[in-house]
Amino acid sequence: MSRSRRQAKSINNQRNRARVSVTSPGPADQVARLSAAKVLERIGQARLQRDELDAELARLIDHAVSLGIGWQDIGERLGVSRQAARQHYQRRKREGVGRTEQIA
Repeated sequence: MSRSRRQAKSINNQRNRARVSVTSPGPADQVARLSAAKVLERIGQARLQRDELDAELARLIDHAVSLGIGWQDIGERLGVSRQAARQHYQRRKREGVGRTEQIA
């Protein structure tokens, strides 16, 4: 590689590094700036969101099973094995989780 090409590459690398440093802070940086009270508030909000999403996911999986979609396909979408998906969601149903939603 010629000297002028190396210099041009070096300048481009410096510009790219400068662009990266100007971008907005990442999630870890944003969390690090929160006060203790705000952190606890966000933990509570995140837990509620997780619970709502877990309930929605369970309803979707119940419906998928009722449509005849196999556990293999469901497991692939969840990123787990067929057996792991089936055991987790059938156990949830046997234990009565979400029972009030099914009655309503």
